[in-house]
Amino acid sequence: MSKPLSPHAFPHALPSNVELIEGSIVRCSITAFAPTHAQLIRHNGGVHAVEWNARDHRKQRYRTVSPRRGHTRHVKGFWPKFIHLFRIEYWNISWWVGMMFTAGSIVWVINGFQVFLPFVSSVPTAPAKSGWSAFVGATIFAFASILLVIEAWNRDDSALFGYALKESLKDSISGVRSNHDNGFHPGSETEKRPEDTKLQNWTWFSTDPKYFHEIGFMAAFTQWCAATIFWISGFAGIVQLNTALMKHTASLVGVFWVPQIIGGSGFIISSTLYMLEAQRKWYIPAPLSLGWHSGFWNLIGGIGFAACGAFGISTRHWAQYQSTLCTFWGSWAFLIGSLIQWYEAVSPIRGKEQDEEKGKGREDDTSSNSRDGGNENRNDTTDGQPPKA
Repeated sequence: MSKPLSPHAFPHALPSNVELIEGSIVRCSITAFAPTHAQLIRHNGGVHAVEWNARDHRKQRYRTVSPRRGHTRHVKGFWPKFIHLFRIEYWNISWWVGMMFTAGSIVWVINGFQVFLPFVSSVPTAPAKSGWSAFVGATIFAFASILLVIEAWNRDDSALFGYALKESLKDSISGVRSNHDNGFHPGSETEKRPEDTKLQNWTWFSTDPKYFHEIGFMAAFTQWCAATIFWISGFAGIVQLNTALMKHTASLVGVFWVPQIIGGSGFIISSTLYMLEAQRKWYIPAPLSLGWHSGFWNLIGGIGFAACGAFGISTRHWAQYQSTLCTFWGSWAFLIGSLIQWYEAVSPIRGKEQDEEKGKGREDDTSSNSRDGGNENRNDTTDGQPPKA
């Protein structure tokens, strides 16, 4: 069974041996959004505090065991994790997101060379090649953005992290045995697997309003809207269409350049939301977070693509030079952000844990907080329905 919690307190169901620590919830500065950070405690052979955050939850980074093959996904060290980039995790929607954005960014880097090199070297212009590469890059971005939304729809309704505690629990709990169906590690032979650890049905489309209270979903939805508008510009970049549009300045601006400005601005908004999701306070950056860096570099890329459209409206040489230059460095920024996102998808984490039994004073404080927090959470259930498990 899961503990029913008010959606305003915590948006996910919790297993019966897990409690929310009172006062540990952190929201992004926009109060309408669900919490992005919280501290949970698990009672299982001791009291263990675990840091939870919404992005790692959505990216399935707490899933340390493959639900298909049963092998351990968690490794230590940069290079072993880097090697994991070449592991095919077809079951992991976040892996597909990182792969597709990386592929799209590579195409845009190629496009950046095609449009910028003629301004700084003797390389001849190739409008046909640059037009088709822009169309392919915009199309890949559009499909990758759809996957972002699907990823947000399919984040677990339950905050499951028992499988992320195996190493910290194995010294104090005997008989730990992994369940490879979903990566959940029961704490003992007698512990029953809670109902909310079952794999959820896959969701291809949803109108559930609860997602609009999650900053991660809103960032993905904004990204999808921006990529869809931006695709118009990519389609108009095909040489046959672009040649026809160039005969009418107003049509060229309205169909080719304006969608770039709007789409690029949408990328900026989406990336900003992702950065805010990774931060504990809206005004304090989180440079130690992979998700924050992914958002930061995508923000730079969004600025570059929006600026490309803004400079492109002018026919002056210096403006055209700046337009192509913005495409060049903006595409590289997107590539960096996409590679980080790919690396993040294949690098599960075990969570920041504190074994409260090692410090008597801390144990007493945490146990007291858990009892108080648990009572408050149970009282909160009268205000709202429990989230679906």
